[in-house]
Amino acid sequence: MTSVAISDELLKLLKRSRLGKRPLADQVRIALAIQLLGEGVISTGKAAEIAGEPRADFELLLAGMGIPTLRYDRVGLERDLEAFDRASNE
Repeated sequence: MTSVAISDELLKLLKRSRLGKRPLADQVRIALAIQLLGEGVISTGKAAEIAGEPRADFELLLAGMGIPTLRYDRVGLERDLEAFDRASNE
């Protein structure tokens, strides 16, 4: 395991966040998971695993923070539009 120094200022900010009532290690782990998820580095399932939360609980946490749990890109949209066109022509 690797140790990381976290400034007092950052610890105070985490304490004021929605995660502030959780143990410090959980706050840091969840914040990191959310950041990596937001950057598209990991999936929602992997983020929940890193956060140490059941996926459903993690998704509820994200929803409560206004963070989308699904990633819907242009390719997905185009596939859906094609499927709607095919279905409407049948």
